[in-house]
Amino acid sequence: MTAPLRTDMLGRSKAMFALAAGVAGQELRHRVRSGLAASAEKVGASELRARVEQAKLIVESLGRLKGALMKAGQLLSIDASDILPPEATEILSRLQGRAEPVDFEVVRGVLEAELGEERLAALEGLDPQPAASASIGQVHRARVLGTDVAVKVQYPGVAESIDSDIALLEKLADSWLSLARREVDLAGVFEELRVILHLEADYDRERAHLERFGELLAADARFDVPRALPSLSTSRVLTMTWADGVPLSEWILSAPSRADRVAFARAMLDLYCMEFFRWGLVQTDPNFGNFLVRPERDQIVLLDFGATVEYDVDFRRQYTRLLRAVDRSSRNDIVEEGVAFGLLDPREGPEARDMFAEMLLSAAEPFDARRQPFAFRDGDYAARSRDVVRRFTKSLRFSPPPRRLIFLHRKLGGLFQLLKRLDVELDLSPYWEQMVGRDDTHDLTA
Repeated sequence: MTAPLRTDMLGRSKAMFALAAGVAGQELRHRVRSGLAASAEKVGASELRARVEQAKLIVESLGRLKGALMKAGQLLSIDASDILPPEATEILSRLQGRAEPVDFEVVRGVLEAELGEERLAALEGLDPQPAASASIGQVHRARVLGTDVAVKVQYPGVAESIDSDIALLEKLADSWLSLARREVDLAGVFEELRVILHLEADYDRERAHLERFGELLAADARFDVPRALPSLSTSRVLTMTWADGVPLSEWILSAPSRADRVAFARAMLDLYCMEFFRWGLVQTDPNFGNFLVRPERDQIVLLDFGATVEYDVDFRRQYTRLLRAVDRSSRNDIVEEGVAFGLLDPREGPEARDMFAEMLLSAAEPFDARRQPFAFRDGDYAARSRDVVRRFTKSLRFSPPPRRLIFLHRKLGGLFQLLKRLDVELDLSPYWEQMVGRDDTHDLTA
């Protein structure tokens, strides 16, 4: 089933403000019910129902609008645990797999405008049924000189609507926070989101990163990267060789052996350490749809490089200094490095400073030598970690979410969830040695 696509500013604005009005109306109804509730238990139940209904409304609306708005909703599904209850977060997570494709005539119009008739004719047997669809584009299969290819086509108006979409979403978020009686400055977060979405909408940039990752991983048989076809690619069309494999989610459900799960987990951890600490080039989108598995070759196919972020040496050195402070378990040093890194506002009081140190020490607990091998299914650790993050968030008066780490930690959070799904136990000591720079794999400790 295909869906109509709204690219006009007026139409998208009307849809967003209708969404805002719907959320506000639900919030007001919730407050009335809460005021009439006879007990704290009933108030809690009313609160839960309100948040779940709001999440359902947001998922339905953002899924129709696509573009930056839908992408932002997908990000909320990863980072919304401190805003919504688990039930609502689960509903939002459906955005990761619910993108309905647009009509093929829309796609053909983009291809004709971008490639012209002659180059478009080179795409033989172009399948009108998309192989995959996402928030800003969809993929169609074709053949070029006998070779199967994937043609990634960006929806019309996506790049042009990013700034206005983010502005609309920021207004919605402000109204939502106001109704929820929260005072949080999210301007930096939305600016970071705006920047990354502009990067994702630039297919020339993605092609360059596709080629770069292919070069960096050429000698590592554990990974495969599709090959780009520059002559059939533009800033809004990306053509690459077709990659066969089992979707990651399906592979996990196929009950692979413990040895295969451990090998996969180690490969993904190795990849992250190489991306950040060696190359400063990180594919930050942890969506399971970005990976295929070839069990017969013990190989992982990496598919999407639109969310690749470059981290310069100074940033990575600051990050490493923070990790080394955690390694020393020095709360004073952790706070000092956090302030220097811009993660903690220097005006924060003793409680927030102490909770900042506690949060980072808790986050590093899986790497503690006394906990090896670490069991990623450890529910107690996950619950403690969430509790510490919630208490840290409540203690803040001045510090917004750390915009410089949003997408890097999105990657890390997704990696942790993947290892949890794999149900593996790993000795993480070698990875911690890499991260704090004690094994000479990087020179970021200066």
